[in-house]
Amino acid sequence: MLGCHDLYRICAQLCQIVGNPDDPFGGINMIFCGDFAQLPPAMSQAALYSPNIGTAVNPRMTLRAQETALGKAIWHQFTTVVILRENMRQTTLTPDDRKLRKALENMRYKACTIEDIEFLRTRIAGKGPNRPKIADKRFRHVSVITARNMYRDKINQLGCLQYAADTNQELSHFYSINHWKSSSLLGKRKRQTSDKLHKSDIIDGETQKLLWDLTPENTDHVAGKLSICRGMPILIKRNEATECCITNGAEAKIVSWHSDTIAGVTILDTLFVELINPPKLVQLEGLPTNVVPLIRHTSTVTCKMPNNQTEQINRQQIPILPNFAMTDYASQGRTRPNNVIDLQNCSTHQSFYTCVSRSASTEGTIILQGFDPKKIMGGASGYLRQEF
Repeated sequence: MLGCHDLYRICAQLCQIVGNPDDPFGGINMIFCGDFAQLPPAMSQAALYSPNIGTAVNPRMTLRAQETALGKAIWHQFTTVVILRENMRQTTLTPDDRKLRKALENMRYKACTIEDIEFLRTRIAGKGPNRPKIADKRFRHVSVITARNMYRDKINQLGCLQYAADTNQELSHFYSINHWKSSSLLGKRKRQTSDKLHKSDIIDGETQKLLWDLTPENTDHVAGKLSICRGMPILIKRNEATECCITNGAEAKIVSWHSDTIAGVTILDTLFVELINPPKLVQLEGLPTNVVPLIRHTSTVTCKMPNNQTEQINRQQIPILPNFAMTDYASQGRTRPNNVIDLQNCSTHQSFYTCVSRSASTEGTIILQGFDPKKIMGGASGYLRQEF
């Protein structure tokens, strides 16, 4: 979902490129598409429908607040709206599929009925004869959609162990190369005001181990240690080469790798993965169809330490995570024939809708545990409804 500030930045950049600061987007005709029923912008950025953002600018506002207000004003200049009503994801016609479509239609407006709730509860996994079974083959190793990064990381950890056991393989562990973000690269004034930067980039062995053991939730989603084996599903976390469909959020499975040993630990040099259902066939010279290489990248990572302090490091690692679980944000835009979802920690009806609407059918939908029906009942805010 696009936020007010991002809309302003797009407009400002196009005005600069075209050389026309007087017209929105430099006079270029723009088409935006999206779904306000899904999740709001990440990183707490103000949504286009936010009631807390006005369209007036005054000198007392910060620069970012002024730009955000301008973004809201730009959005209000869009007057032509095309509403797409044909459901292209849930197309099967069983009685239960009709109930699913009805529940999703009501969920968009946070207006689910008792009948909708009762139907959704029939998809909760259980031992009863009419309950869906998480142990069914079709749901084996399917990525679970969950609302919190901490649960994603735990499910991924357990999923790696289970996948290796199911495929009679041993996990190979590959570590990142870490260095302190050195204060020597900064100016004198910055060094004097910072107590979290280090004079040397060398990390002692005990702290190094601690950094490797931190979960991706606590390291900007850049893994300190990757435990992998062949065939394992992974999620690419960086736009490597969009022309080759190697994009942030792309799903793939591991084919092979090249590695090295540095300072007594094993480091990944190159990882070969097979893209799953890419938008187009990818054929690189010397590699099978849809098999692409991923290499290490260096990024500045903010680490949340066990003592609740933060440290900044420069980390070299292959930009992937295991794909036995993904967050509701990461699931957006996907169509999943087999959709395993955990609704317990979804905080809003938009999170519920995003998770459930990934399903292609009722039969392929399974909810791991109970959920709070109040979060999808009672009606959405007027600010959100006016955008539908």
